Amino acid sequence: MPDARERLERLIELAGESTPEKQRALAFELCDLLVDWPGRYPVAMREPFEALLEKVLRRLDGATRRMIAARLATHPETAVTLLNQFYLDMPVEVRTGILARNANSTDAVPEETGSVDDRPLIDAARHARGSELAAAFAQFLGVSASTARRILDDSSGNALAVACKGARIRRATFSALALLTLPDVRANPSVRYLRLSAFDEIPQSGADTMLDFWRRTHQNDASFEADEQAA
Repeated sequence: MPDARERLERLIELAGESTPEKQRALAFELCDLLVDWPGRYPVAMREPFEALLEKVLRRLDGATRRMIAARLATHPETAVTLLNQFYLDMPVEVRTGILARNANSTDAVPEETGSVDDRPLIDAARHARGSELAAAFAQFLGVSASTARRILDDSSGNALAVACKGARIRRATFSALALLTLPDVRANPSVRYLRLSAFDEIPQSGADTMLDFWRRTHQNDASFEADEQAA
């Protein structure tokens, strides 16, 4: 078992490499550290390691993300912001716990009232497909096109329900979107029912905080890209 100094040197070495193999190794090293946090390490030290893992995760393939997510999601010490990075990679039963963590977080977004004009979304869902629909959905929500694509591709309807509820989209509009964006139009009635019922299972405060996280991630990524281009 490497000591603290050797472990830190290993992490620094991997962090300095940009190849997919090294980034993957770094992610697993960070995951191992956070899951088996040494008792002699101050709890306050977790935050920079979690922030580094959050950054690395964005560069990894889906299979690796799911493996790491499965380990971290079972640990109550895992920061909710890190769990949010995994949300779209996890099964619905794990997402329920993540939403509950968001709802109870000290960073929870204050609940807003009122509704929005969501008619343009229905029009887009009726007439657009693929990347065009994802772009329209992303613009409406204020999230990245890749996040919008993953939300729309979620066959359970859970991610769509979270996005719609967080954006104050009406229940009737969600139902229309859920059917118009159903991946398999030949889905049996039970699949359609589960997709439509997802909206009612989502806590409002959890949806608010998750959508805010997706929006801030998009803004941060856009700022990072702008800085990179200006450099």
